[in-house]
Amino acid sequence: MGALSLKDLHIHYDRQPVVQDFSLDIGDGEMVALLGPSGAGKTTILKVVAGLLAPARGEVIIDGQVVNDRPPEKRDAVMVFQKPLLFPFMNVNQNIAFGLKMRGDDAARRSRAVERILALTRLAGLGPRKVHELSGGQQQRVALARALVLEPAILLMDEPLSNLDANLRQEMRELILTVQSELNITTLFVTHDQAEALMMSQRVALLLEGRLRQVGSPRDLFHRPADPEVARFFGGGNFFRGRLHEGHFECDFGRLPVTAADGNGHLRTATIRPEDIQLATAPVDLPDSFAGTVVRTRFEGMATRAWIRCPFGELVVLTAESALAPGQSVRLRLPPDKIRVFSEASSSE
Repeated sequence: MGALSLKDLHIHYDRQPVVQDFSLDIGDGEMVALLGPSGAGKTTILKVVAGLLAPARGEVIIDGQVVNDRPPEKRDAVMVFQKPLLFPFMNVNQNIAFGLKMRGDDAARRSRAVERILALTRLAGLGPRKVHELSGGQQQRVALARALVLEPAILLMDEPLSNLDANLRQEMRELILTVQSELNITTLFVTHDQAEALMMSQRVALLLEGRLRQVGSPRDLFHRPADPEVARFFGGGNFFRGRLHEGHFECDFGRLPVTAADGNGHLRTATIRPEDIQLATAPVDLPDSFAGTVVRTRFEGMATRAWIRCPFGELVVLTAESALAPGQSVRLRLPPDKIRVFSEASSSE
């Protein structure tokens, strides 16, 4: 279908920088999630790709061609918005066929294309219905079908699932993954939902405060964050300081062997995810462990989140142990292979 390259994008609103130094390459048929909190600049980037907003600097390249000077209808990129934005006076068939009609396709070709896309998006039989007769999930599927029927080189999706309830969101995720895989369409998917980004994309691009902080596979960003800010965004809750010395990270928790052991003697920040900390409630043999006391707990369904006070601070642990109670004594162990030591030196040495 087509590849998308964004080169050194700088985007301003009223001369105020919103996005800076943004570069990203998306391969033909790849699905990439553009992830970040509200206000990070995600939708702004989609608008620039779609031609709805001009960058202050940089290039948008679709299938090898710079398209900065092309109007939206000439870019071969279609955007699905957060709200379906369907024509209320048209039925489902007419909504889906609208872009084909504007493009000049004849009635027979429109009919065949609409019938195919209705089946693909699980809307078969709903063609004659008006918009107000559809559920929220069905309306979003019509919006997706209206974009896909044009067979664009690039599909842009701006948080299209955020207005749906949990069950419908899961259903739509599976549908989008199925359709994207079957059509092999290059897709840039904007979301603020970490789970959604990790679940749906081949790669994730994390945008924080208008800057691209890390790009990689979902596993890379989750387990190997590039810096503490990325780790915090993905739920990292335990950060501690120490110094690297001869292949070990020396800190209040002990002398821990680490893989990233460059920078002998330098002060570093390290992190470990709550679910990676080993916890024992009975007096069992847990090598290299230390004592802690449960401060408070929160039940989260499949796991319990516990705040544990240690002699040198507090740690957050996510455990399958459901019977923890405040004041209870426990033993904790930090597996060395689960500790992430950031290579950048901290601000103070």
